[in-house]
Amino acid sequence: MICSASSDAAAAVRNFLQSLGGNQNMAGNQSRGKLYPLLTDLLDTNHTVPMIDDAAVCTDEFVENLLNFLPPTVFALPEPGKKEPGEAAVAAARKAMSLAQKRALLRKVVRSPQFHQSLASMSMALRDGGLPSISEALGVKVQNGGLVAGGTMPLGGGEAIEAFINGAKKSVTEKKGGQ
Repeated sequence: MICSASSDAAAAVRNFLQSLGGNQNMAGNQSRGKLYPLLTDLLDTNHTVPMIDDAAVCTDEFVENLLNFLPPTVFALPEPGKKEPGEAAVAAARKAMSLAQKRALLRKVVRSPQFHQSLASMSMALRDGGLPSISEALGVKVQNGGLVAGGTMPLGGGEAIEAFINGAKKSVTEKKGGQ
């Protein structure tokens, strides 16, 4: 009797899920929505490290720009009783570093587990509906504000990651054009 009731409930849930999925196989269904690479795939060390090593791409200005995105504690320790190092200490530490040391630091960062964990977390947040708030916080203009066209629901899945990447590309292009 108990086994029959639980199998009836399981069948009801399975039927409900199949009705939502258009009778597609629900086990591991990755075919719904647009497939798009995760940020961890797009910013893999096989791509980022050679870019940092390429002097033609990674100019002094580019290196300095990338360093601006790192937390101040990467360059200097905070004074006792403070959470962050002072601007003067960070500026002095950066100024004392050679270009080779700055590139080595960037290579270390893009190889770090923390960097890859952050990319994975951001990918999942984008896929799970966080595109509008993430793009706004980072100043990346995305189409329709990150919402489904004509609606109020945020984009999700691969479409959200693609919209974020396209918005980031467009923001960079506009910034270069405005200089």
